[in-house]
Amino acid sequence: MFAGAYRKLFMLWTFVEEPSVSPQRTNRLSPHDAHWIKQAHAHDPVLHLHSLLVAQLCASFSAFLNYSVEEQRLLVRAALLHDIGKIRIPIELLQKPSPLTAEEFITVQSHAQIGYEMLVEAGETDKTLLTVTRDHHERLDGSGYPRKLTAGEISVSVRLVTLCDVFAAMTEPRPYAAPMLWDEALERMAAKSTRLDQELLSAFATMVAAMNVPKQGFSLFHNLARRKKS
Repeated sequence: MFAGAYRKLFMLWTFVEEPSVSPQRTNRLSPHDAHWIKQAHAHDPVLHLHSLLVAQLCASFSAFLNYSVEEQRLLVRAALLHDIGKIRIPIELLQKPSPLTAEEFITVQSHAQIGYEMLVEAGETDKTLLTVTRDHHERLDGSGYPRKLTAGEISVSVRLVTLCDVFAAMTEPRPYAAPMLWDEALERMAAKSTRLDQELLSAFATMVAAMNVPKQGFSLFHNLARRKKS
């Protein structure tokens, strides 16, 4: 169901996994967005690939939830550019294999506000893009950044992209961590019950499990949840 919608949407937004741009895949990507994505690739290819993965997950998940095509388009665009502020963070910090110092961590955290300000300065007015870029590290219990928002202040769009971002970060190789298996990542996310939207996560886990273990997704997630409670 969501695979076809993903293919139609994602081909409009993504770049191939080489530095060059594929005209067939990006013919509807605006010049501004193409500019940002080229900059992300030039600064850090890992950042570029992460952005593509988050956009892929958002395309699939928003289609799985039966969002309108326009809502899907806005979410995919927001996911593609959510980490754009990282192009202003030194690559040495983004790719550091050892733990960050407290000062370095604050610098890396600043990417959310920096990205928001970059987009505003560029004349961006899309509310979904701006709020996702600024708020994708906010958490329902107020433990996130940069504004320490709580559940009532975090939009559904931000919650959705956040799930895709967290899952992507857990399951892709990083200089400082080995990738998790998809089911381990879902279990870790289910344990963050005060931080992540668990209703959305249930649907997300159903989708991801169906992509990996057909016809088993829904029961698998609830098995994980029961194990956590016991």
